[in-house]
Amino acid sequence: SMRTTTTWSGLTANMQYTVRVVTFNELGDGGEVTGTGRTRPQAPSISSLSASSSTQFIITLTAPDRSSSLTYKCTISTTVGGLSPKTINGTVLQYRVDGLSPY
Repeated sequence: SMRTTTTWSGLTANMQYTVRVVTFNELGDGGEVTGTGRTRPQAPSISSLSASSSTQFIITLTAPDRSSSLTYKCTISTTVGGLSPKTINGTVLQYRVDGLSPY
């Protein structure tokens, strides 16, 4: 059994692709196998991060793809601990993080 790896560049983010692999030799084509896979979505960027109080942040994202099928994980950390990741729907561009402790 032999394993071969190849890489394709320049694909579109969050797009499903079908790959078809055919064996061949001097006598012609042999067996065929197909598979599908989806590329990872493009990461959002943080447009602004501001403290609205001593225990609250407002995070505004710039999302490259506002698809409702995407979600983002947002984690706030400090040097002394952190909060659990929050899941943000892909159509939401602003998120409020509550429960922060003044340092």
